[in-house]
Amino acid sequence: MITSLIKLFNTDNDLTRLLTSLFHDLSIEKDGIRLLLRTGVIPILLQTLELLNDDVINFVLTTLRNCLIGLNNESAKEIQIHNGCMTLISLLIHRHSNKQMNFLADCLLRLAMFNTDAQIYLQTSKLFLQELVTILDETNYNKLSFTLIRMLPLLSSNKNTKSILIQFNIISTLERILHMKYDYKIQRYCLLTLRNLSDQIIHMDNFDSLIITLIQILSSNNDIQIKIYIVDILSNLSCENQSNKSLMIRNNVIQLLVNIIIQTDQRDDILESTICTLRHLTGKCPLANQARENIRINHAIPYIIKYLHTKENNWSLLKACIGLIRNLALSSNNLTILCEHRSVYKIGKLFFQMRTISERNEVFITTLFVFSRQQNEKLKMFIYDQIINSGCIETLAQFALSSNLDRIQQMSKAILDDLRHSDQIEHRETINETEKSIKIIQFLQT
Repeated sequence: MITSLIKLFNTDNDLTRLLTSLFHDLSIEKDGIRLLLRTGVIPILLQTLELLNDDVINFVLTTLRNCLIGLNNESAKEIQIHNGCMTLISLLIHRHSNKQMNFLADCLLRLAMFNTDAQIYLQTSKLFLQELVTILDETNYNKLSFTLIRMLPLLSSNKNTKSILIQFNIISTLERILHMKYDYKIQRYCLLTLRNLSDQIIHMDNFDSLIITLIQILSSNNDIQIKIYIVDILSNLSCENQSNKSLMIRNNVIQLLVNIIIQTDQRDDILESTICTLRHLTGKCPLANQARENIRINHAIPYIIKYLHTKENNWSLLKACIGLIRNLALSSNNLTILCEHRSVYKIGKLFFQMRTISERNEVFITTLFVFSRQQNEKLKMFIYDQIINSGCIETLAQFALSSNLDRIQQMSKAILDDLRHSDQIEHRETINETEKSIKIIQFLQT
């Protein structure tokens, strides 16, 4: 019967409207959707959209949407095979009613969610991406805005799409939407999109207002997912961009990040990004020393050192902590508390435990090198003691005596040379005996 009815499509306007109404009713149930898919109704419905008759369009869009909700994968595949994305984008450009535009956007969203080919098509269509940004800028219809915003995280997961969206000024559009203070769901989608895009704007300028907006939201919002997205964005924007770093420090981001460390020490996902951001801010930056001081003043150093033994199984977080401690040690005011909490000993011990994993060695050695170079006579002995007692002297000596004249060999040699200046005879004897043992082993091996 359905096959016979399809033949009557587009022969008469009233009849077409009645048939689309019938198919709409069928699409309410899964069995009806299966019938529509099996009898080839979907391509007919897509062709009918080209008639631009509002009554018919309403029924067809609702039917397609019902199909995508009821049997998402099968329906998305059928619609995409018959150029559904192209047809729906064409309708979107013609600017129908807000309700129709929202149904169009929702269909495109579900196509992107449930069909890889559709997602790729939308990600690579400059026409669609520009139209999406334009509509977001122009519409006052919240439902349509929300549907398009939900689509952005999917689209912005593609590297090439990121560049296109940035070119169409999506970032300023998202910043404007954030200022409108919609509910937390819309904020989440906007921030997730910004997080996806942020790795492409690391070296770009003129995002000062965005950074300040993000810091303001971070200071006033308690939603953990929103905090995670914001800290991820700040981590990217503070990477190798001195202007962004200085702006963040001037706007008191250090205290906000320290609060996250103190309040959410069980959430590795946000801790890693938070500590990475602090590492960036305490590195190469005109205000780096101010950042180092602020971290100590806000009592964060003991928490950071604690992670050296509570987060041993999470290397990326551990690496960020060690890098941050290295930067903190560049400020002489931080050395006392770093030594009191035995940070040097803990880093040396971790170095000894992980010495066989070659790609991790440089992180440990550069940090120990910074500590060994300190000029504070009183603290030198504490630092030397902790390095030697940690058990990593043999590993340092092996690197120092190796034939590889690389950075690791040079720094290991420099650390041992510093330790040789210790006032304690035991320190010097430990180094000399260790080196002799290694040389004997090397001789026997050759």
